[in-house]
Amino acid sequence: MKLYKLDLLTLLISLFILSSCQNTDSIGLEVDPSTAVTGTFTDTITLVSFTAKDDTMVTNTLSKYPLGHFIDPIFGKTTANIAMSLTMDPPGLSFGTLPVLDSAVLVLYYANEFYGDSTSNFQVDVHQLNNPLSTSVQYYNTQPQSYASTVIGSRRLRFSIRDSVRINEIVTGKPDKTVSKPPQMRIPINSNFVTTNFLNASTTTLSSNDLLNKAVKGFYLTINKAQSTGPGGIAFFNLTDSSKLEIYYKSQNGATTDTVLHKFPIVNNTLPVIADFKHDYTGTAIPANLNSTSQQNITYVQGLAGLRTKIRFPHIEKLKNLGNITINKAELIVSVIGRSDGFKPASRLIMYRTDIASQRQFIPDFSTEAAFSLTDADFGGFYDSNKNQYKFQITSYIQDILKGKLKQYDTFIAPVNADYNRSVGPVVSGSTAGGSILGSGKSGLSYQMKLRIIYSKIN
Repeated sequence: MKLYKLDLLTLLISLFILSSCQNTDSIGLEVDPSTAVTGTFTDTITLVSFTAKDDTMVTNTLSKYPLGHFIDPIFGKTTANIAMSLTMDPPGLSFGTLPVLDSAVLVLYYANEFYGDSTSNFQVDVHQLNNPLSTSVQYYNTQPQSYASTVIGSRRLRFSIRDSVRINEIVTGKPDKTVSKPPQMRIPINSNFVTTNFLNASTTTLSSNDLLNKAVKGFYLTINKAQSTGPGGIAFFNLTDSSKLEIYYKSQNGATTDTVLHKFPIVNNTLPVIADFKHDYTGTAIPANLNSTSQQNITYVQGLAGLRTKIRFPHIEKLKNLGNITINKAELIVSVIGRSDGFKPASRLIMYRTDIASQRQFIPDFSTEAAFSLTDADFGGFYDSNKNQYKFQITSYIQDILKGKLKQYDTFIAPVNADYNRSVGPVVSGSTAGGSILGSGKSGLSYQMKLRIIYSKIN
């Protein structure tokens, strides 16, 4: 019974102590004021930001490939083309006895992004490349490929990235059936071209992917601007699986004539698939913004190796004058200037730094190595449509600069696709086309870019 009374008394005392702790600042033992830790907030850190052109990039291994032409009233003209090789499924195939072409269609599956005016009509033209793509060459986005002027395939369409399609599918020994397929672009290919280069190809040409690529050379897809209407846009395509050239033909099988399908997949990790894209800012405010030596009210970011915003905190080390401090939280708030034309800001930005050799590096808060690296959601960079801003948590980065672990060179923010994976590194993005107009770090703006810091000073 004595033990019971003692436990009850202890419980009552504990409840009394806990219920009295209404002020969170008073929780804990009494602290000597000379060693007290207090939190202080500031958002007056000087921040300068400028618009800069992004770097060129290698396009051999994009996660998705851009195609289109877009006239944006803010960002000017963007054009994107695709060059592709074909593989065989299976290698060493045969078209059999006396094959007669029924039809051929280039099938490209849409990825999950379109940026532009969805009501625009496009004419997509297919040309033959003049030279096969090489697996040993790095192809940059600024290198258009040489192609024949003859159009070997064409289709007028809208980029319908969310609409499934109904097609007739061949079933061996049975009637064809109509099936539903995921969103895709289907372009008929010229019958003479297919008969000459595929059905009548030598067995040597059809014996391997490399020999097929050498003979056929590959396809180049571009937008026929004269036959397209509206402001346009940029669509993205998944060329890592499923996309292919489908050849339907009739072949003699004894006394029976069968309709057969051969597929020539487009697989960018087997034979090259590349893209070229460019931006023309003529007639926009961007050239003046890029060439300005003084900080402007706004900056720009744009995908497809377009534009990025460079940021510096020129006086950040003055925080050392406050004495021995620890950064509890550092948050970069980037306000977005809204547009009245309906085009939405980029869905996601990343933030990275450069080192002494001007090479891109992750900041510690978003590293693939740092022990205290944050998750994507905690780090931020996703567009918040309610607050019309992006937000980045960069506590470790600022703390490391103050401690001298990192030297501040340049810091950048730039668009990436929404499902970006940091394992690829802080590379230039060729898999998103969106852009944003951002408030700069210039003081006095209602939409000013700000660095907000909460720090503790240890006396």
